[in-house]
Amino acid sequence: MEQQRFEAGREIYRNICQACHQADGRGQDKIAPPLVGSELALAAPGVPVRILLNGKEGAIGLMPPIGTTLSDDQIASVLTFVRRNWDQTGSPVDPEVVKDTRALTASRSRPWTDEELRTLARTMK
Repeated sequence: MEQQRFEAGREIYRNICQACHQADGRGQDKIAPPLVGSELALAAPGVPVRILLNGKEGAIGLMPPIGTTLSDDQIASVLTFVRRNWDQTGSPVDPEVVKDTRALTASRSRPWTDEELRTLARTMK
């Protein structure tokens, strides 16, 4: 199942994320931060799920919220791909975590900040 999720995530990444974050996950200066070695991408799964659902504003720019256009399975797949590709050892992401996080953050209408996400990452370990 994890391998199927990873492969589905590869396609989603290629179609949606790669233009900014690049095929090697190293991002682009002033456009998108690297995903390789990213503290937030590799944090507890609820952290990167929040980024996809609501977006993120940070030093490099604005990550648009794309979660409303993706299913829980698609978000779990693309995050599993990002967390397990490029020799990264992040845990796979379960669609149930996405579903629960979507419900928890349903009333949020603005992007997350780096500070908010780092605080969450410390408390969600």
